[in-house]
Amino acid sequence: MRQNTNPSWPVALCGMVVALSVVLMLLGAIIPIAMFIAPAAGGLLIGAVAEECGHRYAWITYGAASVLGVLFVPDKETALFFVALLGYYPLVKPRLDRLRPAPLRVGAKLLLCNGAVALLYGVLLVLFPAAQMPDEVQEAAFAMAAVTLLIGNVAFLLFDRALVNLLKVYKLVWQPRLHKMLGKR
Repeated sequence: MRQNTNPSWPVALCGMVVALSVVLMLLGAIIPIAMFIAPAAGGLLIGAVAEECGHRYAWITYGAASVLGVLFVPDKETALFFVALLGYYPLVKPRLDRLRPAPLRVGAKLLLCNGAVALLYGVLLVLFPAAQMPDEVQEAAFAMAAVTLLIGNVAFLLFDRALVNLLKVYKLVWQPRLHKMLGKR
């Protein structure tokens, strides 16, 4: 993290990231395939704030984007995925990456992912209870939920790896361009 003498820089950056995160979540509500991609992209922006301004500003940015997302994004599932997992994951990832050995690290990440998803859908089912279904349909729904969770775990591990690479690209390519454009050293 670079030390800035101008306190308006972190505030302006955080405000822009909050606005962009909410816009991405709105796009996730409009474009069905972006339902999970948009909150992940918002989380990547939170990671960039952590690189530029530190974790304190990044947590405040995550909180503001979460509140505004829940209030203004019509697809609550998209906003709640940001709140429950994808928005803050870039901030807790460095701590999880310190765990040794590797199976413990991967297990902790998957536990966080599955716990967040279970909590998210548990809250959604309490708020919006499903109608009673015949036993055959319930069994098929359970099987589909298990397959979806398995695919979600694979996608989360891919997101975890992509986050490392995308933050490296930010530091090596985009951060110098941003600093040059804004006149920072």
